[in-house]
Amino acid sequence: MLAICAKSVKNMIWRTDMNFLQTQYAVLIVYGVAFCLLITAIFLYFKYRKTKDQIIASKVLFDEKSSLIKSLQDKVEVLNEENSELMAQNIRMQSDIDNQKKYLEEKILFLEQNKEELSLRFKDISNQIIKAQNEQFGIEQKNTFSLLLKPFQEQMAEFKQKVEQTHEENVKNNVLFDKQIKDLLDLNKSLSDDARDLSNALKGNKKIQGNWGEFQLERVLEISGLQRNINYVTQETFRNEDNQMLRPDVIVMLPNDRKVIVDSKVSLNDYVAFVNSEDENMRKDCLKKHIQCIKNHIDELSSKEYQKLLKDSMLDYVVIFIPVESAYVEAVREDTSLYDYAYKKNIIITTPSSLLPILRTIENLWQIENRNKNVAKIAELGGALYDKISNFVEDMKRIDNAIGTSRKYYDEAIKKLSTGKGNALSLAGQLRDRGAKVSKTLSVEYEDNNNLLTDEVANG
Repeated sequence: MLAICAKSVKNMIWRTDMNFLQTQYAVLIVYGVAFCLLITAIFLYFKYRKTKDQIIASKVLFDEKSSLIKSLQDKVEVLNEENSELMAQNIRMQSDIDNQKKYLEEKILFLEQNKEELSLRFKDISNQIIKAQNEQFGIEQKNTFSLLLKPFQEQMAEFKQKVEQTHEENVKNNVLFDKQIKDLLDLNKSLSDDARDLSNALKGNKKIQGNWGEFQLERVLEISGLQRNINYVTQETFRNEDNQMLRPDVIVMLPNDRKVIVDSKVSLNDYVAFVNSEDENMRKDCLKKHIQCIKNHIDELSSKEYQKLLKDSMLDYVVIFIPVESAYVEAVREDTSLYDYAYKKNIIITTPSSLLPILRTIENLWQIENRNKNVAKIAELGGALYDKISNFVEDMKRIDNAIGTSRKYYDEAIKKLSTGKGNALSLAGQLRDRGAKVSKTLSVEYEDNNNLLTDEVANG
């Protein structure tokens, strides 16, 4: 019984120890799980913090990229605009090149035609000389030299005719110039009337007013006789040192590769208000605004510094064109220093009546330049023709000497053959008379005038 009780107690103690161990294991497991959860929480915390920093950095990078993309898009738009302008400029330049090419081709064709004409003349002269040699050389020699000199005389006659023609053209141009002055006066009157109507219709629309001013400028250029794309070009584009685009209305070409810029400026609103106003104070105020507007145009044109763009090829001043004569007259009447104000800034103010004489002078300079070129070309051709004739005369002298020498040798040979003392034919006749066997009879006649040698042959 005691043994059983002891065994039971022992079993209870063992179970108690086992329960205690299980409890200890459970506690350890709980602590282990808690420790793992703590490590996991710490890991997740640092990972979350790192992810948050990455998100913030990504957002900053995204904002920078967005700003860069917008900047690049703006630059692309600017480059597209510049590309469009360059393409338009390229089209204009290609048109100018085509016109110049056509002009040069016409000049080359003209020179080639003249070259062929001179070649035909010299060929005709050569044929005449050959004909003269086959006929009586000594008698016709003088006439031959006259024929040689005839083309040179014709060239001089043509030169005289061109000089007279040039004089007649100058007279006609003077008459035409008087007519153009009259037309210009009528034009000024109509321009003043048109300007009032135009300003009333286009008040505030500076773009259309500017286009109208450029149109009036081109009308004056056409009246002057200058040719577009030959004597002047319009709307040519430049870029200054600051890469700013500049486009003057007109560039007029002068001889010796010189240029002058003409820019049209229209200021109509204040002037028309001055004309239409009946209140004297209002008129004075409008006129002052009109004068200040002209000065603003002068300052703007001076600030562009076109002289630096064209450098040595440009004149020292720029011409500003005011298409309405009376608008400028009223401004100068009120402010007499206006012209000096512009001149000190290398600006010359013009209107249709003052610009036309300037353009006509330039057109006359081109006529003189072209005439000088023609005179120089004629003188060059005349000199070349004279040199050719001189060389040809020298050749003819050598031919004459050669013919004289040949004639001398020919006469000596005939003497040895038939006419001289102890000639070959007389010796041959003596051989025949002494019994030499011959099958032909030969007689030779020599005539000094005809240089004729005749053989009479007979069968033996």
